[in-house]
Amino acid sequence: MGRFIVDFFCAERRLVIEVDGPIHLSQRERDSQRQALLETTGLRFLRFTSEQVIHDLPTVLEAIRRFV
Repeated sequence: MGRFIVDFFCAERRLVIEVDGPIHLSQRERDSQRQALLETTGLRFLRFTSEQVIHDLPTVLEAIRRFV
């Protein structure tokens, strides 16, 4: 997305899905600023931890389904 890399993107819904691993704990401020900048272009975000995806994928998928 421009100069940024996102994990998943659905153009039809203008939806970015981010899966944050442990590295993101130390860069929350930077992630927040990047997200805010991208949201000014009309993008919407869903964030999940890698632990959520690994250990509770059905709940993650249900959250995405409800969002869209």
